[in-house]
Amino acid sequence: MDRWNGRVALVTGASAGIGAGLCRALVQHGMTVVGCARSVDRIKAIAEEDALKDAPGKLVAIKCDLTKESEILSMFDEIRRTLGRLDVCINNAGIGYDAPLLTGSISGFRSTLDVNVMAVCICTQQAVKLMQEKGIDDGQIIHISR
Repeated sequence: MDRWNGRVALVTGASAGIGAGLCRALVQHGMTVVGCARSVDRIKAIAEEDALKDAPGKLVAIKCDLTKESEILSMFDEIRRTLGRLDVCINNAGIGYDAPLLTGSISGFRSTLDVNVMAVCICTQQAVKLMQEKGIDDGQIIHISR
């Protein structure tokens, strides 16, 4: 983990569960972590936890609805503008829509595809683009699937 000290990571779905745990661990190891979710207040609360206040890294919360391409692109613009780089992108956000194919709602299916497939594609494209812009040749893209 020493090689990642001082570098920047993005964690999607950072407000709870695996994403929140990843944020805590990476901050403890000295990374600047951009945590994104719709519930940005929950990420801000994680950043204020005693264990993270004195950690070598920091957690930056960005509100982003991953079903909206424009919000994803804005998030990457903000990362580019405020942090100047991205070294690790962890596509962790995911939703499950438990409904039968014949009776489930189209909006539920669409939301599932938007978060679990389209957001992963867009975040990966944007992360690699930013890494290439900054000459980062050892960046990492991590996809977490449920």
